[in-house]
Amino acid sequence: MEDLSMKFVKQPTDLQGQLQKLKSRGLIVLDDAQAISLLQNVGYYRLAGYAYPRLDFPARKVFKSGTTLDQILRLYDFDRSLRLLLLDAIERFEVSLRSRIVAQTCSAWGAHWFMNAIRFHPQFHFVRFIEQVEREMGVRYDPITMLRILPTFHAETFVQHYYAKYGDPHLPPFWMTAEVLTLGSLSKLYKGIGDSAIKASMASPFGVPAKMFEGWLHSLAHLRNISAHHGRLWNRIFSIKPPTAQKHRGIMHAPNKLEGHLVVLVDSLDVIHPGHSFRQDFKALLARYPEIDSSAMGFVNGWNSHPFWTT
Repeated sequence: MEDLSMKFVKQPTDLQGQLQKLKSRGLIVLDDAQAISLLQNVGYYRLAGYAYPRLDFPARKVFKSGTTLDQILRLYDFDRSLRLLLLDAIERFEVSLRSRIVAQTCSAWGAHWFMNAIRFHPQFHFVRFIEQVEREMGVRYDPITMLRILPTFHAETFVQHYYAKYGDPHLPPFWMTAEVLTLGSLSKLYKGIGDSAIKASMASPFGVPAKMFEGWLHSLAHLRNISAHHGRLWNRIFSIKPPTAQKHRGIMHAPNKLEGHLVVLVDSLDVIHPGHSFRQDFKALLARYPEIDSSAMGFVNGWNSHPFWTT
């Protein structure tokens, strides 16, 4: 059994010490000044995630022969470009999802349906959700009277306009409120909706049942958060993975890696933005970095010639 009583005693190391540690492990550094700048602006620990696969197996104490700092930097630059490409694609998906949820729910239940707990499953954290929306809108409570204090200013002009004219209901209509919800919040909202027919109608254009669409939204929100917070995508094993649809059997090989998430994202883009260029852009990015091991992202040999990826 692992000894959990050990105390962490490592002390921080300055930039010169970090550089010497990398060199002592066999990393080839051609320009010390460039290396120091990289350690200062990117960070040793962040670079370690890209350097780890280049350490000699199984001990992983020294670098494989011939490993250079430039090779690690290239991998880092590839991952950064990949995140930017993904954020652009996820933005399209998020905006479309928001519009679809607004259209379906408001036409069925009216402008302020989301303020009615009856529209959600009993397991949905309705009170917590409303409190979150109130925070986003700037609604506060008087600590003495516990009465709501509506905002007089908001960064979003449309919210400010609402409160300049209305005080009841105390939250704007859903088509306004939805604009401040993140993809993660939209994912939770969709999951919490109690009307199965409404949920099915939103999932139907994507060719999957509502329950599977829930899983897709959850995984894409997780992917979005990792990308937005500059997390590593290459060689990552995701803790949240999309469920595999029947139509993706034989296409999706690694749901717990980036490949599985990209299958879901690309398929969704085919629905909301036919003629998009993500496939071509992703392949072009890989072509600029021919040394990148795509299998570390879950791709199998010959993936790029599959009809799904050549459409």
